[in-house]
Amino acid sequence: MYRAHLKQWNKLEKFSNRAAVITFFVLSCLSARGHAATSPGKLDIVLSSDGLTVQNSHILLKISNRLVVKPALKAGGSLLSFVPSETGAKPTFGLTVGGRDIANFRVDWETLQENELDDRLGKGRQIVVRAVSDPLYSRVFRDVRLAVEVSFSFYEKYPTAVIAQAKFTNLSKFNLELDKLVSFFFRLDRRLLEPDERSWRFASYQGAAYSWSQDYSLIWITGDFERKNFMGMDARPNNELMGWGTPLIDLWTPQCGLALASVEPQPEWFSMPVRTAGDGLVEISLIEEPESSLGQKTSLAPGESCSTIRTAFILHRLDYYDPLHTLAGILRDQGVAIPVSSPRQCYEPYWKTWAFKTNFTLDKIYNALPQLKRIGIGWANLDDGWFTYHGDWEPNPAPGKFPAGEADMVAFIRRIHKAGFKSSLWWYPQGAHPDSRVAREQPGLLVRNEDGTFPLSECGDYYLCPVFSEAIEYITVKTRKIMQEWDFDGLYIDFGDIIATPPCFAPEHGHASPLDSFRKQYQFYKAIYDTAQDIKPGCPVEMCICALPHDPFKMPFYNVASASDPVNLKQTRLRVKVEKALHGPSFCVGDAYQLPLQDWYKGHRPESFENALGIGAQVTTFFRELTPAQEKRYKRWIGIYDKLDMGTANGEYLNLYDIAFDKPECHVVRENGKIYYGFFADYWYSRDKLELRGLERGKIYHVLDYANDIDKGTVAGDDPKLSVSFKESLLLELTPEN
Repeated sequence: MYRAHLKQWNKLEKFSNRAAVITFFVLSCLSARGHAATSPGKLDIVLSSDGLTVQNSHILLKISNRLVVKPALKAGGSLLSFVPSETGAKPTFGLTVGGRDIANFRVDWETLQENELDDRLGKGRQIVVRAVSDPLYSRVFRDVRLAVEVSFSFYEKYPTAVIAQAKFTNLSKFNLELDKLVSFFFRLDRRLLEPDERSWRFASYQGAAYSWSQDYSLIWITGDFERKNFMGMDARPNNELMGWGTPLIDLWTPQCGLALASVEPQPEWFSMPVRTAGDGLVEISLIEEPESSLGQKTSLAPGESCSTIRTAFILHRLDYYDPLHTLAGILRDQGVAIPVSSPRQCYEPYWKTWAFKTNFTLDKIYNALPQLKRIGIGWANLDDGWFTYHGDWEPNPAPGKFPAGEADMVAFIRRIHKAGFKSSLWWYPQGAHPDSRVAREQPGLLVRNEDGTFPLSECGDYYLCPVFSEAIEYITVKTRKIMQEWDFDGLYIDFGDIIATPPCFAPEHGHASPLDSFRKQYQFYKAIYDTAQDIKPGCPVEMCICALPHDPFKMPFYNVASASDPVNLKQTRLRVKVEKALHGPSFCVGDAYQLPLQDWYKGHRPESFENALGIGAQVTTFFRELTPAQEKRYKRWIGIYDKLDMGTANGEYLNLYDIAFDKPECHVVRENGKIYYGFFADYWYSRDKLELRGLERGKIYHVLDYANDIDKGTVAGDDPKLSVSFKESLLLELTPEN
């Protein structure tokens, strides 16, 4: 029916402004969480002389005759978009060949195609648009002809997301050198929503890993901003490597946001650049730059095709929470089993020996246990410094540690258990120090560069190849030793070098591609996690990727996340929200440690139990020794944490406030019918009433400042405003009275 209608329209009305409208029904109503379809809606397709318009009840997409895409979010009867409709703009999907951008595509609407979808992402519809480079619009490349086919997929389960993939075909009579593939190139102008604002003034989340302490959860765009966001492995000084992260960028304003993401079910080699152009508009895209040494296609013969990776744009309100949550859902549907909650014991507060850095002694640990018991902590975790070399993972025989080797390690855990404590072990399992025995005697287990040398991680280690069966067996044996022979109760996997693995060229490993070690790194951590859980089901396995954004493909293989070494309290809160978005609103996310002032040092941040409880985080610490006053404070707060239970699987983080634009900053957790608010600001004055979002109309709530045990009266769900002043933080418990 649709094709016949389209053919008749093209024949009779080819140059008119009349529209051919095809309507079909899909489920596209957001649930309360904003991601699942619950009621019927419809997807409308309108073709006119200006191009194609596709819309459901949440978003609208315009595709011009020149393959320029303009997305808009529907909200309150309005269309919200900061993407301008530009005449002569670059196509949203394009490529660069021989150093020249091909930007002269013209859509052939007679070949427009629609398909039904019913795959791992659920039901939906797909629109396929085809275009050909037009030599009439190219003065330089008149003899270069390319065809592009772009599929736009709309899924019922994800009504604010559009997943796309472009396929380019060489129609020329000669080979084309392939430099770059571009997906979802957009130019953004905040003035389209706020005329008095600066065009480039966006809040952003940018998921590429850069360096320790450099923020990724909230980055403000400036007038000269430029960041490549390379998601492969970047070379650093001294041949060190860093890369990968979370494959998503998001830019937003108070009205709406636009995120781009790779939705492939494994890591891919690409960039997500964000830059402010000379005219003040912000340019974003997803770019692939193929490298022949990695086995990627770098040229197109006549008639040959290549495709981009599958990418998505996601429209949303508020901050980065919804697009990250959507990305995680799309990955889960494709088999990336990111857990949404954690076993009960994962949420228990813990202390770790990092209080003494690597200079701990067993006596120092034993002396700390009575105070830990008094304040209500039952986990005493053994941190860095317990071993000889990365890679060998043998107990450190230094005086005061484990002079008898493994026998002392076993005796240590027995004493910890006898005192009523459990313990997790700090570990960076993939690293091998150049002086380690495994590096000297078993170099065949290591990742190799193309020239046969060994790539160095940022800490100066070699990498065990994460997909080589013998390396996986090696680390599985080590895991069994730790969890079974030594009898540890969990694992604390840590180090920034975990973030990714460089390409491996070791011929004896039999890789199909050098990128196997990069794309399938998760297999290494799966072996560790599965082994640990097989020995001690439900045991905590935490992963901290030292101040870097986490990799979603390793997320199925740990059950405790971390705020990753934040350098201030606000960064802690932002990163906990990131992890709650990706994993799930009840997943265990550590607060990155309560550190009393006498133990505080530059590059970390001091204690704030208010900060941890206000965001529903797990309470953790690594003090040396508390004063009597501090002990009293710690005991009180850990008691509150245990009593409220909102930092566990019973607490559900609610995305109700924008981390960038709502003032004061607020986080909300719902637990057992009660709602908990954590407000944060340097100062807040009572004349500026607090808005308590998420309350039910018709209900009255009793308000308690639970940090100070002060009754704040009641508030009505019909008028959820509260007049109150506070400094730094305000923690409220709201209990419905009717």
